[in-house]
Amino acid sequence: MNNAQGSAESSRAQNYEGDVDVPLAPVSGLDERRLLPRELFLRKPALFVKKFTFAALLIAGGWLAIAFAQSWLVTALAMAVNGLMYAHLIELQHECLHGHAFDSPSLNRLFGVVCGIFMLSSHSHYRYDHLRHHAHLGTPRNKEHFDYRFQNLDSVLGFARSVFDLSRFKRVARLTSLALAWRPLPGIEKASYDRDIKQEYLLNFVILSTSVIVSLQSGSALILLAWWLPVLLVSEGAHFLIEMPEHFGLNTQTDANVLTNTRTVRTSPLVSWFVNGNDIHTAHHYHQGVPMCNVSRLNRLIEPKLTVVEPSYKEFFRAVLAGKLRQHEDATCMKR
Repeated sequence: MNNAQGSAESSRAQNYEGDVDVPLAPVSGLDERRLLPRELFLRKPALFVKKFTFAALLIAGGWLAIAFAQSWLVTALAMAVNGLMYAHLIELQHECLHGHAFDSPSLNRLFGVVCGIFMLSSHSHYRYDHLRHHAHLGTPRNKEHFDYRFQNLDSVLGFARSVFDLSRFKRVARLTSLALAWRPLPGIEKASYDRDIKQEYLLNFVILSTSVIVSLQSGSALILLAWWLPVLLVSEGAHFLIEMPEHFGLNTQTDANVLTNTRTVRTSPLVSWFVNGNDIHTAHHYHQGVPMCNVSRLNRLIEPKLTVVEPSYKEFFRAVLAGKLRQHEDATCMKR
């Protein structure tokens, strides 16, 4: 490699927010990712709007059902649906943070911010951490934004403890307090990101505080039943279960091969919709510049190369509970 090429590679390595020319996670063997068909990188905004609208309608239906339900069974079902949809929105937020939903960065941020409100997830903070996770996967610099507890999962009690762990909200509270004081956020090296992230934590704080005031003044349990409890009892655990199979039991810190440090799970179209393509996570990491609407096509192209494939989510979680799949601490950044 000559000096000019070296400078270009060095410059590209810092372009975390790029599109087709993003820094890609290491892969072994012949790397043909820069030669993928250009049509794979075309976005489909109308499709994303349909997905977002469908989720929003389900959530609205849940709120209405809870508001007018005459049965606790209907209320419980609506709460469960809302909780699942709030977790689903985080997967749509993930699509926005990659810039996959729209050609406009402003629209991607707008929808990403909205998708994260229920679970108090900052779009820009998730984006900052997650794009670096893609670039550094398989190296000691790899980190995850959602630092879930991935240890001691080989028992029902241990697994349940992680599924219902709510300690993420302690971190959200700490970051919100820093935003309220307008102090620098830890780990954020770009001033523009620091500003955007603080704005979003403050927005979520204002919305949450307003919901508390409205609930207290009205004496209604609607917000409690339609938002707060579904998030605490369903959404956080559902998102944990969505994220966990991506790299669990694999070496994300020193295995410099995206085809062996990331997992694909065979599943139904319904589940694939709910996780928004997270089941074909290897393809997503193979080239994160490919919009989620085209990842299934990319998955078919690289299918002969896939090495870590689970027959189903059921079999994956069964293996975890049986202790056949474990996460070794020296092979993961998830050490909490």
